[in-house]
Amino acid sequence: MNLTKSFHDIISEHVVEVPIIQREYAQGRKTEKVKSIRKRFVKDLVKSVIDNREIHLGFVYGKIEGKENLRRKVLNREAVNSILEAVKFYANNLELKINANIEEVTTDNSSQTILKFIPLDGQQRLTTLYILYWYLYFKGAKTSSLNWLQHFKYTNRKSALAFCNELTDVATINILRDKLKKNPKSNIKELITNSSFYLKKWNKDATVSGMLEMLFSIEKEFLTHSYLDFSNLDIDNLLFKFDFMDLDSLNQTDELYVKMNSRGKQLSDYEHFKSWLQEKHNNAIDSNWFESFWKRLDTDWLNYFWRKVNVDFNALDDYYYNYIKNLALMYCLSNNSEIPFDNFKDLYSQIRNTEIYDNKKISYIPLENFIIKWEKEGEEKEFFLFNEDTLRFIEKTFNSLLFLEKDNNYKELGLEQIICKPFIDTDISDLFLKDITFTPSLWNTVFYYAFIIFINDREHTNYSNDALKQWLRYTRNSIYNTYIQSPENYNSALKQLKNLEPYKFNIGQAILSNEVENVFFENTQFEEEKIKLDLLGDNDWQEPIIEAENHPYLFGQIKFLLDFSKDESSNYVLEDFIKYSQAVSILYKKEIRQHSNKILERFLLCQDFYLPYYKSDYIFCSGSLGGLRTKNENWRLFFKGDKVNVLKESIDKLESKDITVELLENYISNHLNTENLKESNYKYLFLKYPKAIEYCKETAIRWNSENDIRLLKGFPITAYHSELRTYCFFLENKKIEATNDNRISPVKYHPFTKFWYFVDKNTDGHPGFYLGGFTLTEKEYRLDVRYSKSKEEFELCFYHNADEKEYRNADIDLSHLNFVFDQKHKHFFKSVLFEEIHVELLNLCSELNKLKNND
Repeated sequence: MNLTKSFHDIISEHVVEVPIIQREYAQGRKTEKVKSIRKRFVKDLVKSVIDNREIHLGFVYGKIEGKENLRRKVLNREAVNSILEAVKFYANNLELKINANIEEVTTDNSSQTILKFIPLDGQQRLTTLYILYWYLYFKGAKTSSLNWLQHFKYTNRKSALAFCNELTDVATINILRDKLKKNPKSNIKELITNSSFYLKKWNKDATVSGMLEMLFSIEKEFLTHSYLDFSNLDIDNLLFKFDFMDLDSLNQTDELYVKMNSRGKQLSDYEHFKSWLQEKHNNAIDSNWFESFWKRLDTDWLNYFWRKVNVDFNALDDYYYNYIKNLALMYCLSNNSEIPFDNFKDLYSQIRNTEIYDNKKISYIPLENFIIKWEKEGEEKEFFLFNEDTLRFIEKTFNSLLFLEKDNNYKELGLEQIICKPFIDTDISDLFLKDITFTPSLWNTVFYYAFIIFINDREHTNYSNDALKQWLRYTRNSIYNTYIQSPENYNSALKQLKNLEPYKFNIGQAILSNEVENVFFENTQFEEEKIKLDLLGDNDWQEPIIEAENHPYLFGQIKFLLDFSKDESSNYVLEDFIKYSQAVSILYKKEIRQHSNKILERFLLCQDFYLPYYKSDYIFCSGSLGGLRTKNENWRLFFKGDKVNVLKESIDKLESKDITVELLENYISNHLNTENLKESNYKYLFLKYPKAIEYCKETAIRWNSENDIRLLKGFPITAYHSELRTYCFFLENKKIEATNDNRISPVKYHPFTKFWYFVDKNTDGHPGFYLGGFTLTEKEYRLDVRYSKSKEEFELCFYHNADEKEYRNADIDLSHLNFVFDQKHKHFFKSVLFEEIHVELLNLCSELNKLKNND
């Protein structure tokens, strides 16, 4: 049975007994979230007391025990009464006088004489109401009976039960009243904890601590109403109402009770927010609209999320609330330029605090934070994020989502070529609905807003699917090719959309006629879009342009392809655009762009030195897709640079042949065979040894001179790196079985048993390769080979491989091989022409083998 009861009815008619299975009292915790909730709840409760205004506190439900005993007692009493009446009647007939009345024996333990209520849900609210009633009685409020004081038990904590028993004793209350008279400045928490009855062990009980904290909060709130005379308050008639349900009336088992109770359910952040928001708009002028809004918030719109979101029930509120907060933030940032963004920044961080769903990471937002305050010219200003305009925008948006879901309306928009990879990998209406996009990226969120503000106006006379496609293609390219990586970027992007919004139904015409000022989007992209919008007026250009824009690497930025397609009169030729865009599309597919043999890099290098200059170095350009920054700092440097025609000329050399990996490898091989490049030439080396390019993890080389080219692992030259010629020599001659661990030498270099390259750092460093592991007369010898920084020759240094330089004197004399002993560095030194290095090394090894054999 479901009845509406006041709290006084519940506590008078039942002993409320919080069972063992329930958690501790939580509304008195000191966390920021609970403090904020407690402050609002207490304020509402106190206002209800002072204004004598009814406040409904929702459902409480649980088990009621003792009903059968009470029923038997009533039946037995009625039976005894019947017997006594019969005896009295029989005695009267005998003219005897019998005076027999039933008098009930009373007991001090009221819990034995009334029903026991064990709450399943509502424990926290019931405890708070009980604490409030206790405080009112303590302060002198009237009550017809004190029985209710003993009707609240915490059986889930022995120490909490003991504390409640002590606190609710009338003698204890009188002692506390006397103490307050002597120390009127003491707060209720101090009065209790400093009393002789208070046990120190109670400090460790979370329920006791929580109850004391709640008492303190209630007292603080009443102190703001200093005029209040508590003696005028009637505890029996306070207007705190609950929907009271006895689960036993549903004939359910104890097992169900345990299962339901184990949820430990408490109001979610969203439920607190919704209640608070309704309170904020209580006195709205358009009450009918608000009534409809609250209803749909709990029905149609929530059901939409329930149908669409791919998470369990417990996460539904988190997703729903997150979406509502983000909608409000988008709308308000876009439409409010008066508010300094610094005042929005904290709220931005709280709303957008986690991209992947994890309920432990979701920031609790004190609801007061949705009211933004700032000062302007000495006047304090205030803005409410969830004002009526914001709520009407939220309503429009949900209506749009429901419209798109109905009758396949989303698919009929025909957005497959615009809402697609690489920009976005899901239907745009599904953003905020997937566990991997709990809070979508800033780029995706801004694009989502662009979509929403258009589709929300679908009833407009100028609305059409074609206009929507043009708007989305334009905003998509502009958004995804602009850095939106900070709160400030996000704010600026949304405000730029606000500037564009009045022209959304004819964005092409507005851009081409210079009606729109670009205040945020990447300017080169803004200018590129003008060119494309002009060309898109011709239907023949639409498919080729869109296809080129949707390439995963080009990502909407194709100006260099348009430049390739210009004729001598600077007119754009469609046939040329198709030719170059199709070739580039294949060249920059993953299988070529990221080929282990660096086919794309070497193919372009055949034509010319194409490497763009970046951070003091030249880069081959990374084939990784990455994000916008990765693209902008790699191939896009080339596309926008003065050497981009290398790409055009390279494509022309292919003579419209079908581009394949095999074709490119053959092209590179033919180039090496026909161009007669010197083996010392940098281009020859990079073309022949792709692993030299692969060595450069960030694709960077330091070009100090034609003879001094460093292969960098990263960008800083200060880090360890290698040198081009010596590294390529190593690649050419290393043994297949050699690894970094064994570094075994090819047989031709014996008696040296080790052959590997060595690195160095800084500009003046001098890396190379070495031969080592040759031992004679108990001394180990090593040969370091470096490439000259100024000549086309190698520099050889032979020495005893001692730890300290002064002990490097060799027992071997190489002067007969034209080595010169350098006294300063303690090594034999010799310069060898590039083309003579192979012969020189073999001669040296031959001489050393003779010495070893004679030893």
